[in-house]
Amino acid sequence: MTSNNETCKPKWMSTSFFEKALRSAEGDNKITVISTEVKAATAAGDNYASDMHRVVVKFRRGNKTEEISIIVKASKQESEGVIAKMMSERNLFDQETAAFSIMFPAMYKLLDEVPSLNNQPFSAKYLYSDSHETASIIVLEDLKVKGFRLADNRMSGLDLKHCLLVVRTIARIHAASLVQHQKDSTMFEPFMDNLFSIDKDIGMREFIEGNISRVAKEVDTWPEYKDRFAKKLHKLRDTAVEKWRLGISRNGESNVLCHGDPWLNNMMFRYSEDTAEVQEFRFVDFQLTYWTSPAVDLHYFMYTSASAEALDHSELLIQEYYNTLCEILTLLKHPHLQPTMGLINEELEKRGFFAVLCSIVLRSVAMADRSKITDIESVNEENKVIHLTEKYKSSLKKLLLLFDARGWI
Repeated sequence: MTSNNETCKPKWMSTSFFEKALRSAEGDNKITVISTEVKAATAAGDNYASDMHRVVVKFRRGNKTEEISIIVKASKQESEGVIAKMMSERNLFDQETAAFSIMFPAMYKLLDEVPSLNNQPFSAKYLYSDSHETASIIVLEDLKVKGFRLADNRMSGLDLKHCLLVVRTIARIHAASLVQHQKDSTMFEPFMDNLFSIDKDIGMREFIEGNISRVAKEVDTWPEYKDRFAKKLHKLRDTAVEKWRLGISRNGESNVLCHGDPWLNNMMFRYSEDTAEVQEFRFVDFQLTYWTSPAVDLHYFMYTSASAEALDHSELLIQEYYNTLCEILTLLKHPHLQPTMGLINEELEKRGFFAVLCSIVLRSVAMADRSKITDIESVNEENKVIHLTEKYKSSLKKLLLLFDARGWI
């Protein structure tokens, strides 16, 4: 009988691969791998840009036998489906590897030099990377072992406490990137473009337009909203790709290193065992990391992943982001890099249509019922329709009224 370990283990995932990875990560060329247990690290529908494996490696170091759990992230072995083709068109693993191996260590060094910050990592620890004809691979620490997990309330969106933790982390990344850019701007060359900023469509048109069409058809069935919004959404479909690119474009004054894809599936949280209160947060997946306006991360996060109730406090979230940004830049002795609150608000307002697109194109996926969507690719096929949850529909009705009032739609 074939074990689960054997069925999901790629051929390249050999003993020699794990020895090379651990020897590099631990700085010990004498490590010998004894055994490995490989399992899928994500549930169906939770990941589409790569194959994620959780691997328990038993190894010998000197006379001591040890065990470690790691995450092995690999480019999809078969580029079937729109999103997989989009990802394979550009080697996004090179960009993500540069983030983990070069950019983040430099940013952590800056933050660690200020003890009062009590700095926490904003990502999993990078261990190793490799690239060959079969796959591009990144090896990371297993955050699950440290108690991190995806949020429980994904179908409703994140509550205010979770959101405040996320925007503070976004601010730390942005602030550290501003200072690092002053020190060495050449480090940011790998992040001058991302998947959605390039001119080629590489499947993104089908992805974006397909999702807009499905949501627009749903709004067609809402009597009180049909006449007011359905036509606008159907029309939005024709210019959505161009508007998306405009929404993530750099400005001329205050750009930062944005995560680029800060939605629910790319976030892990650690909770108190005593109170169940959220305590720590880590981002995962930096394949869309991009040097651009801070408004991109803020809109993307809030309008894909915040609950409708948390969005009632959007001004508080933006203020918390700004306060944290300014505090860190001051502690890093670069207060002159602080943008004005007016500039942040101007960027958010100018990119209001991007908030609309995030809500239409991605929020429905973020809040989807995972039991009714086995693969995110299915939302792009004409013969399949993503299941729009009641929570999503309710939040969309509220957001459409908000967007209309602000003149964003």
